[in-house]
Parts: sequence; structure tokens; C-alpha cells
Amino acid sequence: MNYMLIFIIGAFLGFLVAWFWFNKKEKETKKEAGRVEREVQTEREIWYGFSEFNEKMAGIKRERKRRVLGELKKVGKMRTSGVADLLDISRATAFRYLEELEKEGIIEQIGKTGHEVEYKLK
Repeated sequence: MNYMLIFIIGAFLGFLVAWFWFNKKEKETKKEAGRVEREVQTEREIWYGFSEFNEKMAGIKRERKRRVLGELKKVGKMRTSGVADLLDISRATAFRYLEELEKEGIIEQIGKTGHEVEYKLK
């Protein structure tokens, strides 16, 4: 009888942990999808000619990279997710900005791969 009660409690706790984990992942996925949709909408609103579009996008990119550098000066180091939150953009776009700043020799990567990678000013 004790083993049955322990099994039931364990199964219930396991269910709760799984439910909370999946709920968190679902929220993150919805948040990321919303960011991507806002980026697409911004690009559509800007798009009314190829050269104008390129000029505006380059300006937006410069401003966003400037904001990242300003934040890095304040906090010291950031992850891709922090940049995505700061700029309200997708993690993929945030990663591209960080990668460009790294190639330009302005920042450096701390760590090799994965979610634990951080970036700091050189």
C-alpha cells in the first residue's frame, strides 16, 4: 500500500513538473513568434522601394547595434537572449548582430556554443 501511494505521488509530481516545463516552452515559443511577426511587419511597412528599403534597414541595424554596444558598456556582458529582449527582436536577428560586431572586432565571445555563450566589449 505504501509503495502504491509513493508511486501515485511521484507520478503526480512528475506530471506537474512536465506541465510547468511545457507551459514555459510554449510561452517562449509564442514570444519568439510574436517578435518574428513584428519584424516582418516592420519590413513590410518600410518596403516601398528597394534602395529606400536598404537605406532604412541599414539605419535600423546601425541604431540597434549602437544600442547593444551602449548596453554592453553598462552591464559588461550579455547573451543573445538579452539582446533579443533589449531590442524586441528574434534571437536569430540578435545573434546576427552580435556576430557582426564580433567580426568587426568590437566585441568578443565568451564560451564556445549554446545558450551559455556571452559577449563583452573588447
